[in-house]
Order: sequence, then C-alpha cells, then structure tokens
Amino acid sequence: MDYLEALGQVIREVRVAAGLSREGCAQVLNRDHLAKVEQGRLAISVLKLYSLCECLGISLSLVLMAVEARMVGIDLEAYRHQQERDLNRLVGAGLLSSVINHGASRGVRGKRAEDNRLAIQTLQTEGLAKMEIVRRLGVSRATVDRYWLKR
Repeated sequence: MDYLEALGQVIREVRVAAGLSREGCAQVLNRDHLAKVEQGRLAISVLKLYSLCECLGISLSLVLMAVEARMVGIDLEAYRHQQERDLNRLVGAGLLSSVINHGASRGVRGKRAEDNRLAIQTLQTEGLAKMEIVRRLGVSRATVDRYWLKR
C-alpha cells in the first residue's frame, strides 16, 4: 500500500464514521475529487486536507498519525507512544517548538555567521590575537576582521 492509498482509506473511514456522505464534504472538495482521493488515485494539497479534516471534525495531525501507523504496520496506540518519545526528544534538542524561531529565518549561513561572531568576540575579550583566533576557530582572517570589535 502506498501513502496515497493509506491516506484515502483513513479519510474514507473517518468520513463514514462521522456520518457524512461525499456530498456532505462538497464545500471542501467536489464528490468526484473526494472519491479519487479516497481511492488513492489523486493527491490532495495540505490546505485542502486541512479543510477536509475540519469538515470531518478531526485534526490533521491525527489523520496523518493514523496513515503513518498503517504505513509502518503497527498499532495506532504503539505508534502514538513512539511519536511522543520522538516529539519529546526533538523538543528537548530544540529542533521543534510551538513558538517562532526567528533565528531560523537567517538560514544556516546566518546561524553559522552568528556563531562565528560570538566566538570571535569572546576570544577577543579573552585577549587572543587575530591569528590565534584564526587558528583556533579554523576561520579565515577576513572573517575575524569582519567581527573584530573596534575599541
């Protein structure tokens, strides 16, 4: 079974359990489109899937969790526990958060530049010469000059 088939099955099962016909979801997707999605023959955009989940009265994350549990072939409850462990690990590592990480908008290069700036200025305040900082951090002399604090 591929992902689209599993997604279609879950959507169909939730829709039927909610007591809705395909026409009952017409404000989100027309009947034919929804039928093809449920058969796994047509992909659905994230925004349409989100709207469909609202129509069905279920969160998008729960639908996707059910799909992923089917894809790996394990019990939904066991998959939920695995996801909780992964979530706790990722939150603890700072990779996921419920608040905006403004530093991420600078991208990887911006983060690396900020790390270099802090390291260079810290070593400068410790009294190291520019060439010592170049050797210790493995950065170019131009990088050290760029972030060197003028006194």
